[in-house]
Amino acid sequence: MIGQVVIIAIGLLFSSILNASPSIEQQMEMLQEAEDYLTVKPSQSLRILALSSDVEKLPLGLQIRWHVLRVRASVPTNQLMLLEQSLKALFAFSAHPYFEDKLPSILSALGIWLRRKGHLQEADISLQCALQYAQNESQRLTLINSRALVARHMGKYPDAISLYQEAALLAQQQHNASMMATINNNLGAIALDLANYDEADVYFRAALAGYQRIDKRSGHITAGTNLLFLFLLKGEMLNYQRLYSPIKALTDGFPNQSKKALLTWINTAHLVKQGGHISGQARQNLQVAYTQLESHQVKLLVVTHLVPIVQVTLPALPTRKSTPFLAPWFKKVQDCRW
Repeated sequence: MIGQVVIIAIGLLFSSILNASPSIEQQMEMLQEAEDYLTVKPSQSLRILALSSDVEKLPLGLQIRWHVLRVRASVPTNQLMLLEQSLKALFAFSAHPYFEDKLPSILSALGIWLRRKGHLQEADISLQCALQYAQNESQRLTLINSRALVARHMGKYPDAISLYQEAALLAQQQHNASMMATINNNLGAIALDLANYDEADVYFRAALAGYQRIDKRSGHITAGTNLLFLFLLKGEMLNYQRLYSPIKALTDGFPNQSKKALLTWINTAHLVKQGGHISGQARQNLQVAYTQLESHQVKLLVVTHLVPIVQVTLPALPTRKSTPFLAPWFKKVQDCRW
């Protein structure tokens, strides 16, 4: 009888150990691991963060850090719902010293989220406020690049080019290969918007080479997809065929549905130009993929250049306009006083 009691007690002890919540030290190690993956594989950062249970029970500083990390991982993977959830949670802590220390990063992510949701004026307000609190030249570089991207989406191309030139100078001074590749890609996108294809070719090739050197997967996919789009428009089928397979393999393994959707549209147009036939199911797939494209600007490029090739019926593209963002906590961003 005593032996049975001892066995039961030991069993209960082991059960309680297995079900115990991770210690603060273990949670900190988990957060550090998530941070270590941010640059090389942000999707893995999100998976690690998802393992945290009862985030609300963490000390306040660790809660803020958890949300900051999820924000930073959600941007390159285009997880807009996760990004929105964590931004909303973070602004509930806006008076906390750790929040204030991470303010430039938080406002930067907010600016990106607002741009992707079509709130262009508010996106620029957020980025300008972030610039006021930038803690180093590296942050200034990132924020100026983001402001240039917003200007492009507003159709303010001279402003966008001027901001990119300012950012390129900073990137060269800092020997920042990643940002230089990003700036080249974004200048290529402007050239593509303006149908300056030869100029776009130079920028996209420089961007792709830069991303390959530093092994930045998300950028590699973006610049490679942009080059495929350009090769399609220029009729450079041999260049297209050489590049497609490696970019397709990278895109399939990357958790960003908008990148997959754009590549689907580009390659379907390529197949049609090669004499291929689109099935009814493929047309439906294109219609779904269209809804998954990242921005109004990308949809405009698809409607302008690819829809005439594939002859798929789509809803009319709304006139580009900046919709107001009315969340009550955004007033603090507009005031920009911390």
